[in-house]
Amino acid sequence: MAAFRLRPSRAWLPLASAMLAGAALAGDKIPTPEGAERLQALLAQLMRSGGGPPPVTVKAVGADYVVTADLGALTSLLGEDRQSSFEPPALVLRAREQDDGLWRIEENSFPKITTRSEDASARFEVGSYRQTLLIDPNIFWWRSGSASAEKGVLSLQGPDFVESFEFGKANADYATTVRADQSLSTTVKEEAGDIDFRFAAVTKDREPRTASGRIEKIAFNVGADGLKPAKILALWKILSAPRATLPEHETELKDALRDLTAPGFKFVEGVEALRVMVASPYGAVSLGGAKVALGVANLGPDSAIDAAISAEGLSLPVALAPPGAADLTPSKIDLAATFKGFDIAAAAKAAIDHMKVGEDGPAISDEDGSKVAAALLGSGPMRLEISPSHIVAPAVDAEIEGSFSYTHGKSSGAVTVRMRNFDKTMTAVRALAPEIQLKAIPALALAKGLAKTDGDGRLSWLVEVNEDRSIKVNGIPLGQMP
Repeated sequence: MAAFRLRPSRAWLPLASAMLAGAALAGDKIPTPEGAERLQALLAQLMRSGGGPPPVTVKAVGADYVVTADLGALTSLLGEDRQSSFEPPALVLRAREQDDGLWRIEENSFPKITTRSEDASARFEVGSYRQTLLIDPNIFWWRSGSASAEKGVLSLQGPDFVESFEFGKANADYATTVRADQSLSTTVKEEAGDIDFRFAAVTKDREPRTASGRIEKIAFNVGADGLKPAKILALWKILSAPRATLPEHETELKDALRDLTAPGFKFVEGVEALRVMVASPYGAVSLGGAKVALGVANLGPDSAIDAAISAEGLSLPVALAPPGAADLTPSKIDLAATFKGFDIAAAAKAAIDHMKVGEDGPAISDEDGSKVAAALLGSGPMRLEISPSHIVAPAVDAEIEGSFSYTHGKSSGAVTVRMRNFDKTMTAVRALAPEIQLKAIPALALAKGLAKTDGDGRLSWLVEVNEDRSIKVNGIPLGQMP
């Protein structure tokens, strides 16, 4: 579904515009041919054409600098081996310096894109596309911006499948603030409505399969803290040089990489969908709403990865569950966890230190790869922390939280499970098929016997796993894990 996301204009344009504005055009509100030439030269540094015509041209036209990007040439520079066509073949942007020193970048259309590979083709089209960015030359990035589209479609086709995704009105907002250390905190928020999708395929046994669905609204939120656009630009300029010259710039390259991978960078992304309906060969699936979030923080030895998922209003077709399992099918899920005990910055430093620049073969040998892994894990232990999480079904109301650690090949941890109306759960299990009851009822009876009753009437279990794999439930030994 990410195909219709309204991304800011190519990163090279904000960076290049900011660089030029800060260096040569501060206070120059009227575009000049000389200013266009300087911007053209800067873009040529960022996108080396190998002696061919420049993929991007700049002209001073009226009150604007008009930037025209040959999309076919840019695709070739990126090394794409797919055949791509664009209608129109060029992307046109307008740049203007404002009285406050910010640069306004406008894009008023998006080309229809068609790609073909050996056995598949794709088409992406957006209607009535508009985008505006305000570039601050002092931070080499945008301060704010917005984008919108009336509709869009992505279609994919291969020998045995056809897929299509269509969406209605979409919009996006961009914002940036400067932190005390002069790095940036930037966010992108995007929404699209009325998403329809269809899928048809033929299995290897030549049996047809189809599915279709609709999402009322989907939203994306992306954020980065500790962003350093000037450092990114410096790195890109080094990497855009011919590969044969990279060894000459090894010190610059590694210094730039060390700057970008130092502790302090955080990245988060979230997706939210509202009212999802899917028609499948097994029946209809519906979901009132769902959220997924992922975060990665490079904080040296305090680095962490966070993940969370929630869903409610889930309805599954009868064919996907055993007979009588409706009361045990979750209607609401809230799960969250954090992974800690590793050092992203140390691993990045080790990789950069051992990296071989411009040589044939892998950039990092197997032996050095082991050193990178050791730096990532540090002294340990790695930890998985389960935040208070909740699962609800008509006959299930369970909460879980706890943590586990792993070091030197051994794991240990504890998790607490709490359940309301446990007898209702057992009754629902007794409605399942006899073969399922035969396995589940004895286990549930044992669990009830081991449970403690909390003050609010819930049953609870503290499950502990020790490094020797021995298990205790509420302090009672239960042997060892297999």
